[in-house]
Amino acid sequence: MESISCLRHLLSKLRQKRYYLEKQIEQIPRMLPACLILRYRATGTRDFQTVKREGKLPEGKSYAYLTYLEKEVTRHRYIAKKDIERIAKLTEPYKIFCEKMAEVRSLNRRITELLDKIGEMQQEDVKDYVEKRVKRIRVKKRTK
Repeated sequence: MESISCLRHLLSKLRQKRYYLEKQIEQIPRMLPACLILRYRATGTRDFQTVKREGKLPEGKSYAYLTYLEKEVTRHRYIAKKDIERIAKLTEPYKIFCEKMAEVRSLNRRITELLDKIGEMQQEDVKDYVEKRVKRIRVKKRTK
């Protein structure tokens, strides 16, 4: 079992990591809360495929869509090829923001678990205190 001092040290490290993540999140530039999806249909096929890599669209028919939430409904809007680069620069910071926020949430869960563990290690048994008090009360009643 880990000692409380080890848990406190680990807790300090996690808080420090969270602090640096928060500072990085604060430095993220303006962003567009959406995802840019590049899809293409290879020449001679009927199915569309999502482009896994960044950069130019492959040969064949290709399309770019902006995916975003609007009043709890996912919307997809076509993006003209001339606007792809501009939109990509605006959506990339949002992707980084989401990744860092996921990491912060994970750290928060871990910090909460450690605090719970420290709290459990510092707890004393209530019965020890309750039984002592009950015995004192019984003794007082007998002397009357």
